[in-house]
This record gives sequence, C-alpha cells and structure tokens, in this order.
Amino acid sequence: MGKKVKNLLFKRYLIPFIFSNFLLLGTLFVVILSVFSMLYMSQNNKCDPADSPDISINGDSGAVPASIDDFVKQHKDAYILSWKAGGFLPSASIAQTMVENGFNFTNPSGTSLWQAHNMGGVKTSNKSNFPITLATFGDDSVDITGTKPGTSVGDNTGGAYTWFKDYNAGIVGKAEFMAHQTLYTGAINNTDGASALSAIFKGGWATDPSYLVKLLSTYNSLGKKYQWLDQEAVVKYGTAPYKSGAVNENPSIPDKGSDSSTGKVDSSKRANIVDFARSRIGIPYVWGGRDWDKGMDCSGLTMLVYQKVGITLQPTSETQSNAVKKISKEEAKKGDLVFWGPAGSSHHVAIYSGDNKVIEEPQPGKNCQEVPLYGDYRFGTMDGLGSDEGKASDSDNCEVVTGDTSGEVIGQNSAPTLDVPPEYKGKLTLPAPDNKNYAGNQYPMGQCTWGAYNRMAQIGKPIEWFSGDGGNGGSWGASARARGYTVVKGKPQVGWAASFYGGLAGSTPPYGHIAVVEYVNSDGSMLVSETNVVSPGSGTRSWRVIDKATASQVEFIQGKGK
Repeated sequence: MGKKVKNLLFKRYLIPFIFSNFLLLGTLFVVILSVFSMLYMSQNNKCDPADSPDISINGDSGAVPASIDDFVKQHKDAYILSWKAGGFLPSASIAQTMVENGFNFTNPSGTSLWQAHNMGGVKTSNKSNFPITLATFGDDSVDITGTKPGTSVGDNTGGAYTWFKDYNAGIVGKAEFMAHQTLYTGAINNTDGASALSAIFKGGWATDPSYLVKLLSTYNSLGKKYQWLDQEAVVKYGTAPYKSGAVNENPSIPDKGSDSSTGKVDSSKRANIVDFARSRIGIPYVWGGRDWDKGMDCSGLTMLVYQKVGITLQPTSETQSNAVKKISKEEAKKGDLVFWGPAGSSHHVAIYSGDNKVIEEPQPGKNCQEVPLYGDYRFGTMDGLGSDEGKASDSDNCEVVTGDTSGEVIGQNSAPTLDVPPEYKGKLTLPAPDNKNYAGNQYPMGQCTWGAYNRMAQIGKPIEWFSGDGGNGGSWGASARARGYTVVKGKPQVGWAASFYGGLAGSTPPYGHIAVVEYVNSDGSMLVSETNVVSPGSGTRSWRVIDKATASQVEFIQGKGK
C-alpha cells in the first residue's frame, strides 16, 4: 500500500513540478555551485605572501585612461612599489611625468609615453639599472636597444629612450633608474616632493632653463593631490626604502656597519671599493660584460665597482687609464686602480686591495680573483676617493661651496641661459659667437657637435670632423688624442673644447656632450657655451656655469689653430 502511494505521489506531483520549474531549479543549482567555488578560492588565496606587490605580471589592460586620476588609481600599486625600488616619491613622479609628456596617452607619434611606456625621459645603456623592475615584470619588461616602438620620439637630444613593456614597469623603472645615477641622490629617499624635484633638476635631468619652475608649479597644482599615495608608500616601506648600490640588491655584499668574516665594514669609499670587488671573486670573465652577477671583463669590474660608490669611470681600460692621476706605488692606497700598458693604450686594469695584491677579472676562461701584483704595472687614482683607508673622508658627504671674492659665479652648476650671465659680462676675451656654419662641418644641424665645431673654427682653433661614434660629444677627447691634439683632463682653458662623457652634467649616455670653454673661474669652475641644450636641434647657443667637481671629470681639447 505504501509503495503504491509513493509511486502515485511521484508521478502525479513531483515529476510535473520538476518539468514546470526546470529553469528555476537549474538557476538555483548554478548559484549554489558559484558560492561554494568562491569560498574555496578565497581560502586558497590566503597563502600569498603579504609583502608581494599586487601587480599583474601580464601588464596593463590596454584601455586608454579617462583621466590622470584614473591612470594613477589603476597603477597605484606600481607607484607604491616604485618607492621601494628607487626611493622616488610617487607624487613627485606623477608631477615629473606631467611636465615631460603631459600624460599623453592618445598621441602615438608625440611622446615616448604612448608606445615605450616611458614615464619621463629615461635613457640608459645599462640594463642593470632595473633589478626590481626585471624581477617583478619579467626579463622582457625593459629594452635598451633603441629599436622598440616609441624609443626615438621626444626631446631630440640624442640617444634612444628606454622601452618598458607596460606602464607598471615604466613607473617602477623610472624610479630605479634615478636611484642608480649619482646625479640624482638628493631626490632618493626624499619625502619632500618639491625638494626631490629640485634635486633632479640640479642633477641635470633636463637642460630646459625653465624646467624647475615647471616641475614645482606642476607639483603644487597636481602632485600634491597624490600625497595620500606617498603616505601609503611610506607606511608600507618606510622613509628610506632604497639602499644604494648592491647593498640590498645583492645579499653577498655586506651592508655598511654590518659584521662580515673580514671584520666590520666602515663607510670609507676605499674600503667599500675593496669589499665590493671581493664580493665578485668567482664571477666569470666575460669579454665586454657589464653584468654584476653573470660576468664582466677587467674594465667592467672596475667600472661597476666604482659606480657603486658614486664614481663614474669610462668603459674601457684604455679610457680609464687616461682618466686617472698617475701615482707611485708608495702613494697607492686600497681602492686605487692598477694598469698594465701605457696611458691611453692600457690592455688590462685591476683594483688595488692593499698588501701588494689586486682584484681582477683576468681573461676569458677564468674567474674574478685576488692575486699578488705581477708584471709591469702602474698605479692611478681618481678624485673623490679620499685619503684615509680606514674612515670616511670629510668631503664624502658634504658639499663645499667656494666663496665668491671677485663677483664670479663659482662653485655650483647653473641652469643654461640664452645670454651671457651678467656676472661674466665684460670679462670674456673671446669674440662673441657669430652662429655661422663653417666649412667642413658634417655634424647634424643643431647638435652639440655642430655648435662646438663652428665655435672652435670661429675663434681660430679648429678641431677636425670625427666620423662615426668617434664624433659623439663624449668621444671627442679620445678621437682628438688619437690624431695628435693636446687633450688634458680636469684643467679648463679658455678657447678649448670641453668633452663630457655620457651621463656627466646631464648629458645622454652613452653619447655625451661637447661645449666650448668661454671663461675659467679662480676655483676651477667654468663658463661654457653650447648648442642643443636650449631649443634642441635649432642651433640655439646657450651659456652655462659648470662647477669644479664636474669640470675635473671633463676632457679639454686644444684646437690646432694659433
């Protein structure tokens, strides 16, 4: 009886109910399944590291932002990570991007931002400037070949822009690039946005004389709106997140003040040079290599080590041997350089580690090593190392401004001006520039090389045209020396050409810059005239004061006229 009742209820009520409510039941099933799925995923996601940046490795969506505010909010995590990666304040970074390209997302031919995702004039020939960017966004997130889209548009100052895979990589990469350049140290770990922007101007980020005014006014009108982003970044990573050099980026290098197997490391540049060099022992020799971890050649070792203590060396043993001051073995101290071969044609270079030993990348097939001095060698030293091997030099961390006793602008770099600075009027001995184009000038119109060639020809001290890479402004010293010109480093002379290596005084790596010395101050600073600084490419000649410290790294070339 019970079985018949069940069959009757099933056929008469349940089956009709299911058919008549099929869609409703199906929808209810899907909803229940989705809820359980979401709960399961949320439980599994709880194992993610709390400090990992929440930034998609796949990059941006590709949609054009509706506004600057929309863009900033979309890339909030990248801005916060950039504070950790390079110590450049997010609000200052936003203001600087606005000045550089106006957040122009819709003009593919107008700025490097649209196609290269370059957030403000980043140009470099060294991929090691981007360790956190590469680690976060992948090995393909940065390209320095100059062949990618958007790398050849912008300010026309020469050199290719760095290409980034997306805006996230561009935001973090710009901060890292700044932190790896000694010119912008005042901007790094600086929690005052206006002060940070002033520091990049003083470092020569741009040569537009009105650049600082633009930066500060834009910071007041735009950057300050994003100080909330600064606060979040500081809360997450602290007030001084970036540690210079490889101290934090490479665990094999001891931090300053920490104990190592060889004793306590002090803050001396000389001691740090030796410590950094010893940390590379065992790294393979790679001809032409400039990779801190994978390998380098002899000049790559010295260049990268010196870079980590804030001193820029030229890229080869030959050019490095010309850049140093020759000293005797008795004068040599830890951290000085040791060369094999004469100045200008040295075939090997190493770092003196004291006790008659050197640290070197020896030759292909071998690794970095510390060995006793050998063969026919000579010593050289660089300005800025200090004289004490055991404690920091008094001048390592302070800026000395020479007093003005004669009405001159001395001691500090100045922004370029279209007219001779008033302090120099009546003091100049060379004829005023005539802006003519002299015979034999094959340099591109308006470039710094074009202007220097014409000025030297005008004053009767011509320097011949140099072809290929030898004609780059930063290469004039080596090219002229090879052709018998007198070339002297660090001693400016009126009427001589001044060759700045790439990166010095705001010049573009690796091309450098060339100017002409118009006046030399009593403290060794100088006034130069130059082109391609104001209104790039136009041939406009401008004037700029170069301080003694910068002038000491410049190569000066005497023309061959009377």
